[in-house]
Amino acid sequence: MDVLHITLCFDGTNNHELTDKLNHPPTTSNVARLYHASLGRGAGPGQSRANEAGFYAYYMQGVGTEFPEIGESEPDAMGLVAARGGENRINWGLTRLIDALRRHCGESHLEPMQAVAWVRQMSSGFGDVLDRGQQRRRAVLQEPLTVLGETVERLHASRSIPRIKALRLYVYGFSRGAAQARTFTQWLQQLTEVEANGETCYLFAGVPISVGFLGLFDTVASVGMAYLAPFVSGHMGWADGSLRLPESQVFLERCVHLVAAHEQRGSFPLDSIRRKANPDDPDCPSTYRAGTFEYLYPGVHSDVGGGYPPGDQGKALGGNHELLSQLPLQHMFHEAYQVGAPLQASADALSDEQKERWPWLVMDGATYEAFDISPTLTRRFNIWLDAQDNGPLEEVMAREAGLITGWRISRYANFLFRTTSAWAHVQGKDMSEEERSAFTALHLRQREEDTALRAGKEPPAASVEHERHLALKRAYEQRTGAHEIALNPAKTFEPSLDQRQLHDAMLDFRRDYIPEWSLSPFGSGLSQGRLINASVGGLVYLLNEQDEAEEYRDLRRAGNREVMRWFGEDLAPRDEDARELVRLFDEHVHDSRAWFMNAALDEREVFSDYFRYRAIFFDDESNKRLSLLATAGQVIGVAVALASVGLSVSRRDPRLLVGLLMPGLGIPLFRGKLGVAPTIEAFDSATGIALPLVEGLDEVRAYTRQVANVLKLAQAWSSSASLHEQSARKPESGWLGRLRQTLDDAIRAPVSDLENRGPDA
Repeated sequence: MDVLHITLCFDGTNNHELTDKLNHPPTTSNVARLYHASLGRGAGPGQSRANEAGFYAYYMQGVGTEFPEIGESEPDAMGLVAARGGENRINWGLTRLIDALRRHCGESHLEPMQAVAWVRQMSSGFGDVLDRGQQRRRAVLQEPLTVLGETVERLHASRSIPRIKALRLYVYGFSRGAAQARTFTQWLQQLTEVEANGETCYLFAGVPISVGFLGLFDTVASVGMAYLAPFVSGHMGWADGSLRLPESQVFLERCVHLVAAHEQRGSFPLDSIRRKANPDDPDCPSTYRAGTFEYLYPGVHSDVGGGYPPGDQGKALGGNHELLSQLPLQHMFHEAYQVGAPLQASADALSDEQKERWPWLVMDGATYEAFDISPTLTRRFNIWLDAQDNGPLEEVMAREAGLITGWRISRYANFLFRTTSAWAHVQGKDMSEEERSAFTALHLRQREEDTALRAGKEPPAASVEHERHLALKRAYEQRTGAHEIALNPAKTFEPSLDQRQLHDAMLDFRRDYIPEWSLSPFGSGLSQGRLINASVGGLVYLLNEQDEAEEYRDLRRAGNREVMRWFGEDLAPRDEDARELVRLFDEHVHDSRAWFMNAALDEREVFSDYFRYRAIFFDDESNKRLSLLATAGQVIGVAVALASVGLSVSRRDPRLLVGLLMPGLGIPLFRGKLGVAPTIEAFDSATGIALPLVEGLDEVRAYTRQVANVLKLAQAWSSSASLHEQSARKPESGWLGRLRQTLDDAIRAPVSDLENRGPDA
């Protein structure tokens, strides 16, 4: 074999192939399913022969899940919230290339202890991923790559192995795993780029290397703190500045990015692959690099990346083949297969001779079934597709937000979702408090038993309480008709609360749409967002609530137009196409916002609602006006250096800025627009003591879509003030008085343009 083909799969947050595939039915993501179909993954008939032929495949568990190979022996809540462990997974991917090349040279697997030692040595603190991470990787891998290169040359010279002419990679990723895949690609380019004879080439242990295909599902690099406060963050640590695709088509030949059309959570900003060809030119438009493609698919984040089981939220009741994620899975498989990705095929697509000579080319039954797709789903998707118009990503996604808002007006605001098969399926299946406690205890005990087993120790002793928990589990399974529920110690336990979550989603949407909301405690409509530690690294932005107010108004209007387009006066679908489109949402599209953080907070995503467009990053641009709060671990404007800096931000409720009439008041509550920069206070997270802020930073903090320009200003900023006793105070000091004063000032302000246009229709 002249070329070694290596597949690398970076799974999404809380996805764990080893245990997800054991569920009944399986809950594997699309990345895991592509891994199962990849040649050389070390399992299945003839896979060792596939290795001999030059095919290797590796899988990286999603952040937040158990990954003992890199020292994560139990689920990690900070992996779910803050993507902790992502950098180690990327560096582990680099060590897999060494492993594949070693094995093909006839050597043994790379020793796990050696690999994890390199991973730890390459790991950077949040503050120096960009500045020193590249240097660390070069320093750590230089010697092993030199030794491996000498081995390859010696074997070539002695003709002990066929000459390896190139390493060709195929990389897949979903969610934060997609961000890892993109970062891996950029870091690998930096590690391998050399100049030879006046040309740029890419060498790994002396062997030419390239990425033949990069397959991405809905890239999200979110730091995960947006649900705590009105912040869009996202490029934390390893994802800060590393998501831009390599410009070289020699190094990266083709990239396909499949995007969720109906994801709206504030914590899940999208990172598009569109970028400015010349990032230093403010007038340069953002475009797609040659060989890169971005497609939109219906549904929310995991409707594109996979992982939902049939029946979750009452969707895909017919089975795996009705999951909406099957559509992008099929598309990605087709795109990869077309460019020569080493993927298996169904038995009926191969000749008898091929199956006999290369049995590892044949999909097994479970893998084949995992790619199955329903004709009904295909028909409904095509109706949705025919109803759409092409255009820039942000414009098409805005139209899709209007479409799903129209569906929610029908189904949520009018409670007609209660007439669907999805609602009928989830009724009566929520876990009670007692059942949740029992399942949580059993999940913890399972982890303790697994830990004891690995350590060669005795498992925890049986107890009356444990038997009671088992009895409650059996009673729940019998009550709901569920199969025996396998507790997955590799992941955080998630209780079944579909009915509560969907019921609350209807109430939340109706409350915002009608509107049926009321004033906040002090009658001001002001809220205080708090980001407990803004100095953890990466970029942190604040959303402009005036823009959010306009989004709220625009989405209500767009939703009303979609209702008129697809529904009659009785809210019944107008025709057969409308009926099938409505069923696509009724029976296939999940509600990620209804689920997200609900079990932990008993509340929807804080500082957000259903009337928001998804934030999209185009390299260093955004579809929203943002204010930069922190970059590279430094909070902008804070005049002292501390390990942990918190931020407190005054905000008005966006719903109160759009000129809507408040029930019972009859007048718009707020008049006038906000200033050009947000009102911010900083405090020491450890003590709560207020920190001084440098004056004159409005230009840096101004809301803008051109984030790159602000980053340059921020880099030129330096702190000069110091903290002293007179400036130290608690952030809460005088807060109530300032709230009331702000309200008085707002009411006296001139009438805004928004109010001049009248109440929302």
